[in-house]
Amino acid sequence: MQRQGAACGIAAYHHSGVFLPRQDYDDPLADVFASLSDMIAPPPYGFNGGEGVGSAAPGGDERKKRRLASNRESARRSRVRKQRRLDELASRAARLRAANRRLLVELNRVAAEHGRVARESARLREEASELRKKLDEMGMDSMEETQSAASASASAGSAEAEHLQE
Repeated sequence: MQRQGAACGIAAYHHSGVFLPRQDYDDPLADVFASLSDMIAPPPYGFNGGEGVGSAAPGGDERKKRRLASNRESARRSRVRKQRRLDELASRAARLRAANRRLLVELNRVAAEHGRVARESARLREEASELRKKLDEMGMDSMEETQSAASASASAGSAEAEHLQE
């Protein structure tokens, strides 16, 4: 046998794969538990709920048997309810874990999509900025071309007017 659990303050021995409590130490609560077991000891033989010792009423054993059977049935129903509740909670926990996994997958998908859209948006802003610069440059060139074309046509028009006057 090996002593186990000393590090965590548990006094126990490991024997054949089972932890057994140590019996060689003084347990300060042993006296308390002994007195409690005395308090819950069964009533003396022949005790009928305060009717006096030895004055067994007819059918008292039958009443006791019915009460014990009723208590056993009540305990059985209680265990069934407890097991049903435990099963419901386990089922709910499984559903919540599955929903959590689905939500995490969806969150990761949306985060990836957001990153893709943010990169595309930045690229489009940069492209729009470059196009505005080109338009501004073209606008300046167009104004210069329009002005030079207007002055050229004005000078050509005055040359023609002079030619017609001759």
